[in-house]
Amino acid sequence: MADTIFGSGNDQWVCPNDRQLALRAKLQTGWSVHTYQTEKQRRKQHLSPAEVEAILQVIQRAERLDVLEQQRIGRLVERLETMRRNVMGNGLSQCLLCGEVLGFLGSSSVFCKDCRKKVCTKCGIEASPGQKRPLWLCKICSEQR
Repeated sequence: MADTIFGSGNDQWVCPNDRQLALRAKLQTGWSVHTYQTEKQRRKQHLSPAEVEAILQVIQRAERLDVLEQQRIGRLVERLETMRRNVMGNGLSQCLLCGEVLGFLGSSSVFCKDCRKKVCTKCGIEASPGQKRPLWLCKICSEQR
């Protein structure tokens, strides 16, 4: 809910909302907030050069971390896309990832819970080991998760 501003020029004041009123009652700080500030009050609020420098350093560090995180995410997405491009089997009679023949004469197979394709146990990842009926994921779906 937006605050309502009353008055004009130097006599502006804000009508506080219910939440602010309740908080002020608990803190016993009064009931109104004047939005107009004198030049003397503004000068007191200026930051020192050291404070400005500290704030700028924090902002720059946050921006660097954000760039690094975006690069990391980009690498993960590229890795996932590369895995998808390099599939070798059909996921029915062959392992989706390595292309190995599955079945009676081939390797044992498991179904990926997410994509419902068959993979060999070397290319599958057991998502819930120790269960009566373990869940398997192919490496692509595991990476995507």
